[in-house]
Amino acid sequence: MVRTKISEIEAGAVVAWSPVGDHADVVALGSKEKGGTGFDDYGGELELYDLNITRGPDGASPSRLGSVKTPGRFGCIAWGGAGPSLDGTVVAGGMLDGTVNLWRPSGLLDGNSSDDALLSTVNLVGGAGGGVTSIGFNPHGCSSHLLAAGTSSGAVRLVDLTSPSAPSVVSPGESDAAACMAGEVTQAAWNSQVPHILASSSSSGAVVVWDIRQRKPWCELRAESGAGGGVADMSWNPTQGLHMMTGSGSGQLRLWDLRASTSMPLTSIDGHQGGVLGMDWCPHDDTLLVSCGNDNATRLWDLYSLRPVGELPNDDSDDGGGPAGGGPAAGGGSAGDLYGGGLGMSQNKRYGVRWSPIRRGVLATCSFDRRVQAHSVAGLATRSGRPPKWMSPSSGVSTGFGGSVVTISGATEGRRVVTVETVAEEPTLAAASGRFEDDFA
Repeated sequence: MVRTKISEIEAGAVVAWSPVGDHADVVALGSKEKGGTGFDDYGGELELYDLNITRGPDGASPSRLGSVKTPGRFGCIAWGGAGPSLDGTVVAGGMLDGTVNLWRPSGLLDGNSSDDALLSTVNLVGGAGGGVTSIGFNPHGCSSHLLAAGTSSGAVRLVDLTSPSAPSVVSPGESDAAACMAGEVTQAAWNSQVPHILASSSSSGAVVVWDIRQRKPWCELRAESGAGGGVADMSWNPTQGLHMMTGSGSGQLRLWDLRASTSMPLTSIDGHQGGVLGMDWCPHDDTLLVSCGNDNATRLWDLYSLRPVGELPNDDSDDGGGPAGGGPAAGGGSAGDLYGGGLGMSQNKRYGVRWSPIRRGVLATCSFDRRVQAHSVAGLATRSGRPPKWMSPSSGVSTGFGGSVVTISGATEGRRVVTVETVAEEPTLAAASGRFEDDFA
């Protein structure tokens, strides 16, 4: 199996990548575990790490840039906002107590671990109870102040961060009651092409596509029903705004074209035995998708052939063991070594996968054995028989007979310019040849 891991942090956490180019290797981790030992619960922690992916000949160990303690644990995390620097971004943590906490990441980079970085806290559930299970920033610059969130009680909400210190909460529907789904909201994802379109998936098997400008559902998909289980995750095609992929509790990956049908998918793939846990569509190549499931597999899919081109390895047997820090067992052994080693497979199971928005071919995974890893899948992607789109040349040149030169410029606003011109190395000879042709014309 091809080795893909390039960095690792020992943490039971959810992960979000930095959207800023100058800090492309930085990730935010929100702990899903109790902060105490034994039965004590001291809340959670938000940490910023530099994975140091591109530094040094063999890379460097991840370095912690800052942290802050939180009263509760994380259910999900997102990093977004406007601006080319960290000062214009916000880290949002969806907490299991039903609140959304907003932090200023630039306040943590200097090692400051106080509450000064906390901008505000928003309660999404009120007295209804439940936690925040999904969260996501609008990726479009004109609407980057909007944050979508879903809860375990089925509520879908929008948080307006025009003023991050005093955010407001609104519903994507006509009322709060109209924006409630039957079952837990498993994903809330903004459309990749249209700023006012939002999709929310549910454990009940439904996917609702919202038009927040009209404040009503645009359509509803019955992606799963009956024994098929709920929709565990969904993702929009990064280049086609009417295509989405859903992953189900039955293990199916279903591709939908909203122009064709809202009841019948274009195609279905047998993704994972036991159910899908997480998935993400590659932002740099719309033919690649990564998914993880209850069968302990994390697969990279080629959507041209609808086949997996490879799997990300789960263990560290090839590189001499796991991360530093040891496990809970006496003598430095891991929990998987206890009870005859029967826990190893379930511990390696991954529950989250996320592509880097900046580093091409790099993604992060979160697993139940308290590991957050970064992987480079460029080598796996080439197994499809063609290079990934990020390896395609952005420009080119070719020469022809008679001094003809054809140039192809890099893409500008989605278009490439082809120029055909004639280059004369001997202008005097070219002029004489032209007169000769004119005399015989």
